[in-house]
Amino acid sequence: MPIVATNTLILFTGTFLTPTVSIADHLPPIGNKNGYGFGVRQEVGSAAPRGAASSATESAVYIPTEVTSTATCQPGVLWAAIRICRPNRPLDAKAGRSPAEVALSEWRRLPIPEPEVRTAPPRGSSGLVGLPHWFWVANWRPLSERAQAGGAWVEITARPQSLTVDPGGGQQSVRCPGAGTAYDASRPAASQRTDCSYTFSRSSLHQGDNAYRVRVTVTWGGTWVGSGGAGGVLPPLSRSTSFPVRVAEAQGLYR
Repeated sequence: MPIVATNTLILFTGTFLTPTVSIADHLPPIGNKNGYGFGVRQEVGSAAPRGAASSATESAVYIPTEVTSTATCQPGVLWAAIRICRPNRPLDAKAGRSPAEVALSEWRRLPIPEPEVRTAPPRGSSGLVGLPHWFWVANWRPLSERAQAGGAWVEITARPQSLTVDPGGGQQSVRCPGAGTAYDASRPAASQRTDCSYTFSRSSLHQGDNAYRVRVTVTWGGTWVGSGGAGGVLPPLSRSTSFPVRVAEAQGLYR
């Protein structure tokens, strides 16, 4: 007879005895709240299907119900030598998750911070057409978090990888390979360099509120290690922030 069992321990004890009651055992099996299926079956001593003998089993081996700290085992339906054991407590949905599943689940909930963007000229001051407008992120640092679900544990590490500046107004975005370089107002401008800036080609005079709506996005990558020596790479995440930047024509400042 086919047996399908899920999260259930089936123990075979003693000698199989052939019952005098026939069984109607059709597939697929019927599952129940305890997580196992045992086919469509005829109980011992109940009415047999058409064409089968109607007398009950007289020589079945009696195996009493056994209760332990983790499971309860009962005799089988037709053969008492088969015991079906089920857990005493509901199954933890997280207990069966692999480390990779736990890592991906925690990665999606990781509190990636909003980028703290600094600019030169400083926010609130107008930039100039034709001169580089610097951008950098002050909170560019890795994050780590450890999580456990059931018997699986993982440690996730997230690292900022790239910075993208969308200057607004339909202008093309700029992708920077790192956090950018902080501008030092105490040093001569000619002695400083950055790999993350944007040079506006026209003023923001005709934009809403006379300012470009700049959007800065930081893309994060992640890796994880976990129980059993498991590990891997996680899909990228991103966080963004936006703010107004006013840009003036140079000649307009000196009228």
